Amino acid sequence: MKVKYIIFFICSLTTHILYAQKVEVIEPAVLECEYYKRVVTDTLDRKNDYKAEPARLRIGKNSSMFYSPRELRWDSLGTDRKKRAMMFIEYSRKTGGKSPSGVFHEYVYKNFPENKVTVFNHFALMNWTYEEEWEKPQWALKDSTKVILEYSCQLAISHYRGRVWYAWFTFDIPISEGPWKLCGLPGLILEAYDKDKDYSFTATGLVSKGIQPVGIYDFYGHDWAKTTRKKYLETRYKELHTDPTERMSTMYGLKRSEGKKELKHRNYDFEETDYH
Repeated sequence: MKVKYIIFFICSLTTHILYAQKVEVIEPAVLECEYYKRVVTDTLDRKNDYKAEPARLRIGKNSSMFYSPRELRWDSLGTDRKKRAMMFIEYSRKTGGKSPSGVFHEYVYKNFPENKVTVFNHFALMNWTYEEEWEKPQWALKDSTKVILEYSCQLAISHYRGRVWYAWFTFDIPISEGPWKLCGLPGLILEAYDKDKDYSFTATGLVSKGIQPVGIYDFYGHDWAKTTRKKYLETRYKELHTDPTERMSTMYGLKRSEGKKELKHRNYDFEETDYH
C-alpha cells in the first residue's frame, strides 16, 4: 500500500513540475470541478459505441479552463513530433487502434472580463487555435429538481449551436460556469447533456484547496495555426474519416504494422453542429 502512495506522489509531483514548465499561469484557481465526460462515437449504437474519461473545469475569479487531465499528461511528454508519432503508432498497434492520449484533446479557456473564449486542439498533425466572442447559451429554467453530489440542482434547457442542451445547476455554488462552453446560469452546472445524450458531463467531485492555477497550454511554444470556429470544426470533421497512423507514417517515414486496417466510418458529430 505504501509503495502505491509513493508512486502516486511521484507521478503527481512530476505532473506539477511539467505543469509549471509548460503552462502560462493566468491566476489562482478558486474551485475545480471534475466531470465524467461521455461521448457517443456511433449514433447507430449509442448504448455500446462510446468513449469516456474524466474532464476538469478549473475556475478563477476572471477566467476558467476546461481540459482533459490525461491529455495534459500526454502533451507534457515533449514537443518532439516524430517521437510522439512513433509512440502513437506503436500504442495504436498494440491496442488495436486506441489512442495513448486522452479521449478528447480540446482545451477551452474563457476570459470573463474580455468576454472571449479561446480553444486549443491538435489534430491532423497540426496545432489549432481560434478565439471567439463568448456566446453564452440562453436558458429556460424548469421546475424539475434533483440532487447531485449532495447539492440540490434545478433543470435548465437551451438551444445552443445546433443541439438542445439540458443542464442541472445548483444555487448553492453561485458561480456561473460549467463544462465545455456551457455556462450562464445562476450557479455551477453539475450535469449537462444534449437531447440525444451523445454528449454528457456529470460532476464527480469538487476541490477548493491545493489546486493548480488557471493557465493556458504552451506545450508547443507558439506553433499554433490560427483559424475560425467554422473552419476548425470543418477540418476536424474531415479528420474523423482519416487514419491518423497512416498520416503519421507518411509524414515521418515510419513503418506501420502489416496490413491496412479498414477505417471505421464514424457516425457522430461534435458538440456544435451549426457549422454544416
